[in-house]
Amino acid sequence: MSTFEVFREFYFEAAHALYDPEAPEGGKYRNLHGHSFRVRVTLRGEPTLEEQWVMDLGKLGRRLAELRERLDHSFLNDLEGLGKPTLENLCAYVWRDLAPDLPGLAEVGIFRDSCFEGCVYRGD
Repeated sequence: MSTFEVFREFYFEAAHALYDPEAPEGGKYRNLHGHSFRVRVTLRGEPTLEEQWVMDLGKLGRRLAELRERLDHSFLNDLEGLGKPTLENLCAYVWRDLAPDLPGLAEVGIFRDSCFEGCVYRGD
């Protein structure tokens, strides 16, 4: 059988502050500021014989809506289990949250499109 990758995306808005002890006065990101984030969750697998899909994307969307509810309009520094609110830590946080429910999880990408930057995580 063939292997496919399917994905679903969502957006959320959040704030954070990144203090850099090496930079003068803690760096330019030390002050509270916000971003628009785009999250892409990719699943890899073979379509099931019965449904002929890797996963019902509606079911995936419902699971991602739960996560979005927690992240949207949050202060990322206060998010338990995240650590320093970097893109790298945010990708790993999303992975840990979703992995128990999504056995075909292949990749989590988080992008700040207006800054032309992002991060992709492919698991532990």
